[in-house]
Amino acid sequence: MGIKMSRSGLGAVGLLIVAGVWGATLSFTKEALAVVGVNSFLALRFIVATLALVPFLSRKKSAPISAGNTLLAVLLGGVLYGIFFLQSLGLKTVTTAATGFITGTNVAMVPVITLVLFKKGVSRQVWLGIAVTIAGLGIVGGRGLFSPMSGYSAVLLAAFLIAVDIVAVERIMASIDAMWLAFVEIATMAVISTALSLTAGDGGVGGLKVLTSFPIILAVLFNGILGTSIALWAQNHFQTIVPSAQVAVIFSSEPIFAAVIAWMLFGGTVTLNVVAGGLLVLIGITIADEEAFEYLGNKFLSRERKSHR
Repeated sequence: MGIKMSRSGLGAVGLLIVAGVWGATLSFTKEALAVVGVNSFLALRFIVATLALVPFLSRKKSAPISAGNTLLAVLLGGVLYGIFFLQSLGLKTVTTAATGFITGTNVAMVPVITLVLFKKGVSRQVWLGIAVTIAGLGIVGGRGLFSPMSGYSAVLLAAFLIAVDIVAVERIMASIDAMWLAFVEIATMAVISTALSLTAGDGGVGGLKVLTSFPIILAVLFNGILGTSIALWAQNHFQTIVPSAQVAVIFSSEPIFAAVIAWMLFGGTVTLNVVAGGLLVLIGITIADEEAFEYLGNKFLSRERKSHR
């Protein structure tokens, strides 16, 4: 007899797959960057991702398109370019596992940004979560976090920009169509990375290595179609049927996927300090996300009650 799963259960599985795909993109990116420059790779990735979204632009819009919200989408696209550039730059010298855990600290940065920008209070629980996250971050990155030229600091700055993007998107989502936002953001990243690849001595997107190297072709297709276009659609779709607290818990698994996939499939290194520090980071970001923490607590209590019946 088949197992029937609820709509929210299917949504949770879908989001878990998204987290796994995002974790895998770090390994594909690291492999590709051994062959080609950062902007050349990003240009190809986002050109492919932009083209993949074109067929979906004719769908009915959930909010009207205007010059104002399109300009906001372009600005956010610039922020996202900074995220991907810095993370890719960091991957040149930082292990995939460490990159995943450092990137995950953006969850703990969001409350601090909302405190500074919008004077929104931060509870003791959130401060505790931030403290635990910082402790884990210190173990993962060590002194490299404090060197402005290190890959660790580049990834940490990328995590900060992710937190900025999360806060900004939350503020504007009611006034802009999600698919249009995604398309304009990705197209903006494609334009920026292509221009820089052609003008900043990155070899250009038409370089022979880009066109003939199998790792580049595979990474561009996986990251562009699965890791950007399909994953973004899946995130937008499934988040409408899965509680936000559960979404936060599911997405916190991305660094784990990144570390495991890098180790099992790409021969990546996972050191003891990354495992120990990464565990603290996961605990810290879960505590800092009050909804996620409450969700896990309720799940644990319900299981305890069932076990004592």
